[in-house]
Amino acid sequence: MAGVDILASDKLGKLGCSVDGCKKRDAIVFQNCERYQIPVQVSMGGGYSPEIKTIIEAHANTYRVAKDVLF
Repeated sequence: MAGVDILASDKLGKLGCSVDGCKKRDAIVFQNCERYQIPVQVSMGGGYSPEIKTIIEAHANTYRVAKDVLF
């Protein structure tokens, strides 16, 4: 669920998503898991953007959103 290979800057992914778009995706997933009481397990994936800062920000946002929605 939490892969960042959907980023536009990822050389292997082709979905063209922004860092903010990844964050919104995470929020939608976590909100629905909370709403329907679905257990969540997060596995990080992707990370082939040329700027490590972009990868780290996108991955860190997943945990930020999880904290905000689930705790």
